[in-house]
Amino acid sequence: MKIFDQISMCLRNLFRRPLRTILTVVGVIVGTCSIVVMLSIGIGMKASQEQMLAQMGDLTLINVYNYSGGGGNTTEVPPMDDAMVAQFQAMEGVDIATPLYQNYELQMKLVAGKNDRYETYAYNVTGIYKEALEKLGYKVSEGRMLSDQDPDFAMVFGAYSAYDFTDTKKTRNNYRSPQDQNGNPQDPFVNPLKDKITLKMQIYDKEGEEKKPITKEIKVVGIMQEDWSKGYQTAYGMFMDIDDMKKLEAEYNKASGKKNNSSGGAVVSIGGGGMIGGGGGSKTKGYENVVVKVKDISMVAAVEEQIKALGYNTNSMESIRKPMEESAKQQQLFLGCIGAIALLVAAIGIANTMLMSIYERTREIGVMKVLGCFIGNIRTIFLMEAGLIGFLGGVVGIGLSYAISFAMNFFGLNFGGMFGGGGMFGGMGDMGGAAQISIIPPWLVVVALIFSTLVGLVSGFYPANRAVKISAMEAIKHE
Repeated sequence: MKIFDQISMCLRNLFRRPLRTILTVVGVIVGTCSIVVMLSIGIGMKASQEQMLAQMGDLTLINVYNYSGGGGNTTEVPPMDDAMVAQFQAMEGVDIATPLYQNYELQMKLVAGKNDRYETYAYNVTGIYKEALEKLGYKVSEGRMLSDQDPDFAMVFGAYSAYDFTDTKKTRNNYRSPQDQNGNPQDPFVNPLKDKITLKMQIYDKEGEEKKPITKEIKVVGIMQEDWSKGYQTAYGMFMDIDDMKKLEAEYNKASGKKNNSSGGAVVSIGGGGMIGGGGGSKTKGYENVVVKVKDISMVAAVEEQIKALGYNTNSMESIRKPMEESAKQQQLFLGCIGAIALLVAAIGIANTMLMSIYERTREIGVMKVLGCFIGNIRTIFLMEAGLIGFLGGVVGIGLSYAISFAMNFFGLNFGGMFGGGGMFGGMGDMGGAAQISIIPPWLVVVALIFSTLVGLVSGFYPANRAVKISAMEAIKHE
């Protein structure tokens, strides 16, 4: 029997009892739609969680601190110096590793204007590897990032750092905010990209007497875009090459008669980590804080374990993301099981329909056998009928799923309220207007279509085998 004849017979048989066929297909539609919608809600929940974490900070960042864990642990850890940072950089999956170097002991201020009329205290200057700024996701709204062609003591300002300059000749209204009293934007006293800026370090000897300050000409090459997910530096901080920071520190210590025994400055965490001080472990020389950016979120856990194995404390979003991811998987599994129950009922309906069809067509099966039709052809016809029911139900079910998904996202249904806010769907309403409740990715469509077709084929396998086992002589006698 030709394949075209088999297809033609399959279609005629299905529409011989159109109402029964339609009801069976409806069962598959409901099952497929249930699975797709339930899984799409789970995927939407996971995307909302990732969106929430992304707002808290970069998921691929690891903050490393140069002290061992607390709890009375006095184990000495190796110094987190440039050699150790290079070791972090060499780890598989690491995109960039850089110290964040601050020293609040330096009495620095920036001055500009005639007779140094405008000034601001530079307490928030952070030393960093030049090449790390762009890789850590910092962007500029004006100018550019630091480069190797820059002169010594080049800097990048935060979005509002220029507004920290005050007018020393005024006792009242001696500062400017980004907006005036009417809400109109206004320029700061100093334009960092154009005006001449000088860094001054106030020096005091061991007796506390003030000495001649150290001065350095500063070149501001860029103004950063504000992004609080990366820390306050993008708004009110300043970045400088870490080697320039060390030069300033060395000159300051020499002029003030101090020994250069810095332990790496203050701890400055970025990517949502906030400010974190020393812990209960033993302190060591070297940088107090190093930031490691990993190429992919899937590599964060492995890199973090390698760093911990060296004795350092770490902090990343992985400790929050991992439990949330596990919770999302469990929720998706639960939702998928609910949909699978509906599809199981549809499978029983397909099997019942095919068995009824065999009973009604027993004589027809006997005639085909007598005419020399191969048993495999008879089995194929029944499997094609069952598979086609599953396929048609899958196609329509997927289309209906898209409609339901669109409706949920459009009307913003809050499943958190339905379940009391603290259960499986709790918190989804707090993710913000941009979060989608239901997301149907292309892979889910393909899997659902294949699965519904397979359900049809599996459901029709037993009826098909029963059809081919019917005796030809008994089948012909059957009324």
